Amino acid sequence: MPDRLLRQWAILCAIPRAPLKIGVAALLAQLKASGAPSNERSIERDLQTLSRVFPLLQADAADGGGWSWSAESPAFDLPAMDGPSALALRMIEQFIPAVLPGAIGELLAPQFARARTVLRAKRAGEFDPSSDCVRIVPRALTLLPPRFNFNVVRVVYESLWSRRRFTTNYRSRAAGHEEMQSYEVNPLGLVVLGSLVYVVCTLADEQDVGQLALHRMVSAAPTDVQAMTPDGFDLDLYIRRGDFQFPAGSAIRLKAKFARAAALSLFDTPLSEDQVIEDLGGEHVLVSATVDDTPQLEWWLLGFGKQAQVVEPLDLKRRILERKIDLCSSE
Repeated sequence: MPDRLLRQWAILCAIPRAPLKIGVAALLAQLKASGAPSNERSIERDLQTLSRVFPLLQADAADGGGWSWSAESPAFDLPAMDGPSALALRMIEQFIPAVLPGAIGELLAPQFARARTVLRAKRAGEFDPSSDCVRIVPRALTLLPPRFNFNVVRVVYESLWSRRRFTTNYRSRAAGHEEMQSYEVNPLGLVVLGSLVYVVCTLADEQDVGQLALHRMVSAAPTDVQAMTPDGFDLDLYIRRGDFQFPAGSAIRLKAKFARAAALSLFDTPLSEDQVIEDLGGEHVLVSATVDDTPQLEWWLLGFGKQAQVVEPLDLKRRILERKIDLCSSE
């Protein structure tokens, strides 16, 4: 009985949510890899038993067969989800639409639904059981994320996870509405830039690393071809060398005079581990921190307008002043 229970638990864990599916042969391979030996007849018998208890679906033989969890099936967890975990997931659910496409959140929809159920069941006393006590308030102006194709997101994520190539019909920014290019993609990683998601990749058998915007993929289909990774590729190094228009700069010791009100957030969220804030008396403070000299730093400082003045280094001070002059002259 313990062996059967272990096998059935391993089967439930190995079955994907629809529209993905897995066949008996693949289940057998996964069970053997996880240390739960079995055979195809036992797995088929277990699947029939489990499908009477759990929302499991069997595809028709004409569609290639295979098993999957129902797309609408709720998430369940062992051990049971507690209140703090449910609150954390509720925060993530609220945060995702502000910075990421809804299709990303749909991948976690069962977990989010489970968290909402836990919160409704747990609240008592001063909390209204039907209330929602989590909110995300953005600190800065946020842009709406682009629309994503949910099926494309699934294919890309699954391909990256399984280290397989996928094919896509891609519409570039310069192309017309109906113009598309077809690519065979070796996925190497995902990079989130603001509300955009990029697939870092190579194409077919090429070695040059580039990037494709996920929201510009009109369609995608998985392949059985193993993905190729260029020798020595490092995702962090790729980002730091500036391929996303933000090259990593050298470390500098920033000293800037801030209006006290403008620097309030830096007391709780410092620029660096070695940040120091000195009181200059009156309504100003001096902020010192070791940071990377990047375009983001310049834009961040410019966003404070007259409420921030760079003191050191002198080269950064000069660049900020020149940008302020350019902005004023263009008005």
